[in-house]
Amino acid sequence: MSLPAPLVPHDPPSGAAPSRPDWAAVKALFELALAQPVERRRDWLARATAPAAVREEVQSLLDQPAPEDTLHRLSRPLTPISLAAVLQAREEAEPPLPPPGTRLGPWEVTGLLGRGGMADVLAARRADGAWDGPAAVKVLRAGQDSAAVLERFAQEQQALGRLVHPHIARLLDAGRTPAGQPYFVMERVEGRPLDEACRGLPLPARLALFLQLADAVAFAHRQLLVHRDLKPSNVLVTAEGQVKLLDFGIAKALDPTAGPLAQADLTQAGQRPFTPYWASPEQVRGDWVGLPSDVYGLGLLLYVMLTGVRPYGRQAEGTAEVLQAVLHEPPSRASHLPPHEVPDPSWLRRRSRLAGDLDKILATALAKVPEDRYPSVEALAADVRAHLDGRPVSVRTARPLYLAHKFVRRHPAGVGLSALAGLALVAALGGLGWQARQAELARHQAEERLTQVRQLANRLVFQYHDQAAAMPGALALREALLRDAIAYLDALARQGAGAPDPVLASELAQSYQRIAVLQGESFSPSQERSATALQSTDKALDWLARAPQDLPTQLAGADLGLLRAQLLLRQGRLQAGQEALHQTLPWLTRAERLAPQDPQVRSRRATWLGRHAMLLAHPSQASLGQVDAALRRWDEALPLFERLRREQPEQAEWTHQLAWAHAGRMAVLSLDGQDQMALEESERMLALREAAARAFPDNPHFQQQVSAAQVNRAVALGLAGRWAQARPWFERADARYGHALADDPGNQALRRDAALLQLTRARALARSGQEAAARPLLRAAVAALDGLQAEPGDFYLARWRAEVRLWAARTHRAQDPAQALRWADEALAQVDQAADAANANARWMRAQALGEQAAALAVLGRAVPAAERARQARQLWHEGVPRSLSPWAEQARALLDARTPLQAVRAGTGGRLL
Repeated sequence: MSLPAPLVPHDPPSGAAPSRPDWAAVKALFELALAQPVERRRDWLARATAPAAVREEVQSLLDQPAPEDTLHRLSRPLTPISLAAVLQAREEAEPPLPPPGTRLGPWEVTGLLGRGGMADVLAARRADGAWDGPAAVKVLRAGQDSAAVLERFAQEQQALGRLVHPHIARLLDAGRTPAGQPYFVMERVEGRPLDEACRGLPLPARLALFLQLADAVAFAHRQLLVHRDLKPSNVLVTAEGQVKLLDFGIAKALDPTAGPLAQADLTQAGQRPFTPYWASPEQVRGDWVGLPSDVYGLGLLLYVMLTGVRPYGRQAEGTAEVLQAVLHEPPSRASHLPPHEVPDPSWLRRRSRLAGDLDKILATALAKVPEDRYPSVEALAADVRAHLDGRPVSVRTARPLYLAHKFVRRHPAGVGLSALAGLALVAALGGLGWQARQAELARHQAEERLTQVRQLANRLVFQYHDQAAAMPGALALREALLRDAIAYLDALARQGAGAPDPVLASELAQSYQRIAVLQGESFSPSQERSATALQSTDKALDWLARAPQDLPTQLAGADLGLLRAQLLLRQGRLQAGQEALHQTLPWLTRAERLAPQDPQVRSRRATWLGRHAMLLAHPSQASLGQVDAALRRWDEALPLFERLRREQPEQAEWTHQLAWAHAGRMAVLSLDGQDQMALEESERMLALREAAARAFPDNPHFQQQVSAAQVNRAVALGLAGRWAQARPWFERADARYGHALADDPGNQALRRDAALLQLTRARALARSGQEAAARPLLRAAVAALDGLQAEPGDFYLARWRAEVRLWAARTHRAQDPAQALRWADEALAQVDQAADAANANARWMRAQALGEQAAALAVLGRAVPAAERARQARQLWHEGVPRSLSPWAEQARALLDARTPLQAVRAGTGGRLL
């Protein structure tokens, strides 16, 4: 759905007052138009005897779906009575249009240009002389969500200001009329819609117009803008034969889900505006819409430019049938259309010229699956140019006969003379040499297109992504950028799979690695999709094996191995995580052999030691439970990080990594019950986190880690018995998380950490005897953690969901033992999905859940099942208990041994909650 073009036939005099059409005449003509075949309605209406304003209003009605329908709930039929009545009521409720002479900011209205279903178009001029050319003011009608439209337009104005291109009509301004209606000011274009301008033109001229349009869209894509609504009425051709693309940015501003380059939020997919006949399949489905949709839109326009009809849905009646055709009906081959369906008689003369190259180009651009289309507008335009020049196109197999045909078409005179002069020689020798030259030419052209796609993919993944990563709240933008990049990368991977270029392999590996971090990194802004991220790491490692085996490749291999191990441990796959860490060592060894003193190499070795320490023992992730061995690993890693920071104090990254090492050591010390030493580590960690954040105040990852460090500092103070000092740190962290979530609501890692803050505050309250204050925080934390999207097998999140339920059970045990039992049952269900028997963390959580079941059953007076749960818990604790968890083991032992279970509950916890 879009606004009408700024130019319509039969303009009234510039001084005429804006007039309303005769609605009775509109309704009557509209009913007659609906009775015509869909593909003939526009021509029929153009010949109808009726005032121009009436015909224009009817055409705008025919171009729009029924307003009472949404695009995914087409339960009511489109009828002339219902549609005309609704639109007439809307018309009568609207304020009058600004008359000539009205000032809209610096613009002065000079007359009416046209009317449409969504907007009225006024002629205007710049009253202060800052703009010399004519302008068109589009005044949106009621129901266009005015405040949101203007807000989105204001957000996009800077980006739209970059769209200075000879084939794009400039968007100049926006505001509100005195009656409060939103308006957009555009450069006014005098011309005809693209499909009308093609009538009577020879095939080369049509393709030349298309290439102007493709250049405009490709330029916008390089500016990270997508049109979303390419159709003939949005493309005008001037009298000089120049294409002008309209409404760039308006369609985006009117789209409630639009974001830079692509929609970042799909929750309103059913309300996304589009024009059914000109929509891509992903728009109809409500999926993500990005660059591939504009490739599809260009394919539709090219098909209509060449044939005069649509590629499918030509017999469709009503919006629902149109949308079904978009989704499921394959496009007809342009060279094989039934003649009776093509109203343009000249099509028969050029039908044969559509066969072959153009049929294949159209089929590729109009593929229903985005990944099967051209990877970019540039690639589509390159094939159209190749066809015009008589060169091979990339989407056809370069068979010798095809190459020969192309060569003869390009050089008919030369081929004829050569044949007369030396037919025998050509037959014997020339064919082989000629084929080789053509193959080399085709290869060179393919390499050029490949280079263009590589450059764009690299800019999306590295330049734009890195700039966005330093912006607060940029997770949705980063994800949108990389989603588009994935389409390019997969296309590049398919092209390079046969005989891969080592440089291309390296680029693909780096790009897939960056995507994996965004998808699955657990402790920086991400969407926490570990399974999807693992697929990206596997792709990256596969390409890395074909890259040049230099130092950057070895470092990338080490990073990928460390990331892969982290993702596997997140899923609780301890054995696979161990293997991934082991497989990282050869990459590290080769890097150390190439550059043993390089800071990046040494940092990878220190990071590997830290990750191995976390595998050995950690309180919140899958681990082996080997506390002493983990502390030894951290003691090895810390000096390496400290040396890096001493040598390069200006590098905030080393400060950040040293803080990570202190945080890891603090976690193991807390697990081991060494509360005072853990408190000292928390102080060092917090100071380092704050130093890194001060050095890079715009880095959201560093800022998020300060919040996490404040929480850990509070926890350490509480465990050391200093509850009063812990409270302000909780409050500071809470405020920081609130601001961060307001800036970046789509950041799942941030939402998880904010929920865990409520859990840690509740634990502190419960440990200090304030159970009543802890209970509402725990209920909020349960709801927040349950509201996060979790992939199957996400042990890390399941473990936290279990812990919050354990503390809910502990704080409800005396007040409501039945509810406490339900909480304990749910906690056990969360950790029972962890199948790895070596996972000590899963064993500890299961033992605590069984112990809480036993304690609640004991308070309920059910001694026999309480004793059975206590026996099961004690059996699990027998395999090893960290000192911080030993009170829960003592509770299970006391419940099993005591004659009076309720007394045993009190005895087992020392008479207090821990």
